[in-house]
Amino acid sequence: MTYTGYLQLEVEKKQNRSVISNSFFDGVLKITRPTYLPEGLPLLTLIHVGGGYVDGDSYKTEVVVSEGAKLALTTQASTKIYKSPRLGVTQYMDYFLKNNSELYVKQDSLIPYKDANFSQQTNVYMDSNSIFYFTDIITPGWSEDGKLFQYEKVASKMKIFIDDKLQVFDHQLLVPNQNLHQFMQLEGYTHIGTLFMIHPHVSETVIEKIREALSSSIDARFGISLLNVPGLALRVLANSTPAIEMIFNMCETVLRKDLDEKEMIEWRKW
Repeated sequence: MTYTGYLQLEVEKKQNRSVISNSFFDGVLKITRPTYLPEGLPLLTLIHVGGGYVDGDSYKTEVVVSEGAKLALTTQASTKIYKSPRLGVTQYMDYFLKNNSELYVKQDSLIPYKDANFSQQTNVYMDSNSIFYFTDIITPGWSEDGKLFQYEKVASKMKIFIDDKLQVFDHQLLVPNQNLHQFMQLEGYTHIGTLFMIHPHVSETVIEKIREALSSSIDARFGISLLNVPGLALRVLANSTPAIEMIFNMCETVLRKDLDEKEMIEWRKW
């Protein structure tokens, strides 16, 4: 299959340093050269040179983090989904984490505009001793008449396999014509954020510290819970992207300090 954008990455540990051992990109997807953070964590930024996703586009990203290696992956800017009523837009992301590896994925917001139809499938295949961190934000796109939620559909599936067994399955399905403001959907909010952290040392104590840190957060609602495996899931409802980003930053600060005695990752784009 030919993709509008295709990216393949492999990170290995060599002489106590995580290095990009293999990379290939095609179409509109590109990556920056790695920036090494103080702890030796390589940070890569994914770039879309086309400006946005349009009808019929398809994208695939494959990332392999080898044993003992680590990687932080982020995006250059928000992902804009334009009018795509006929074929829609599809995106596939596969992440492979070997023993004692670490992968941190922080994406800028997904913005579906009027008549956008977007489907995303994220698959994570990881060892029980590895660490996986992932955030995602969905923001309603601007329209000329000022009305929100004029896209057709946003569907996002997350599957996390640990030691070859499916342990986490999350499916977000947003269909505006089904009244997103109603109970058990967005309940009057406009933005939705999701955070996953799979880590051998996640516990209820850590979750309580996050709840305490967020207790005085700005106007937003959140729910956080332990998974069936060592890890947690957080869902946030808010009325702006910065509000969700602030909550994610507060969570990351607690997680990095309590789980690994490290500072929050410097995600800033230079």
